[in-house]
Amino acid sequence: MLAHYQPTVLEDWVEAKYQSVGILTPADLTIDNIASAFHIKVVLLPGAKEEALWDDSLAAIFLNADKPALKTREIFFHELCHPLLHHGDQLGMSSNQRLHQEEQAGHFQLYAALPFFMIRSLALPPLEQDIIHLLATEFAVTHELAQKRWEQIHRRIYFGESHYQLVAEMRSRYKKAMPKEWSEETKSLYERAIQRKQKNNRGMVIR
Repeated sequence: MLAHYQPTVLEDWVEAKYQSVGILTPADLTIDNIASAFHIKVVLLPGAKEEALWDDSLAAIFLNADKPALKTREIFFHELCHPLLHHGDQLGMSSNQRLHQEEQAGHFQLYAALPFFMIRSLALPPLEQDIIHLLATEFAVTHELAQKRWEQIHRRIYFGESHYQLVAEMRSRYKKAMPKEWSEETKSLYERAIQRKQKNNRGMVIR
């Protein structure tokens, strides 16, 4: 089911970051464990403005204690993006730069809260509604976030299958159309064109 899933560069980065500090299973994805692993102070206060504050030496994430625990976790994963991935102070940025960072944090939230390398290890049921329920339970997130992540995965699987078929067709044409008199340089250029196609598509964000 998941064989043709196409992760993004950011998703691969999150996976590597987690694995580098021993975050390997859904049970490892607690706020306290992640904050400790990345040396981030978490401040949980009633009515707090939810935000991350960071510089080159310190990082803190403020969370609102009045919100439900699952919602607080989701906000934590969104804010986690900023101290791990971003540099500089948002207050000094243009609106376009802030918008870009927030959009990136939205993608990061899905990757960090429901990492694909962990999803891949689960025995997924055949029905989509049961998959979403399993993800919500295993990763302690809301049903809405689990559904959003699964729909994203499903889109990328479809894209991956289409891309795989396209590359297979290109290679088939290459084998059929390649005359014997082609030079090694020409063959190499054709092969590099196929590889470039694969590389370019891997960097795309399929929402």
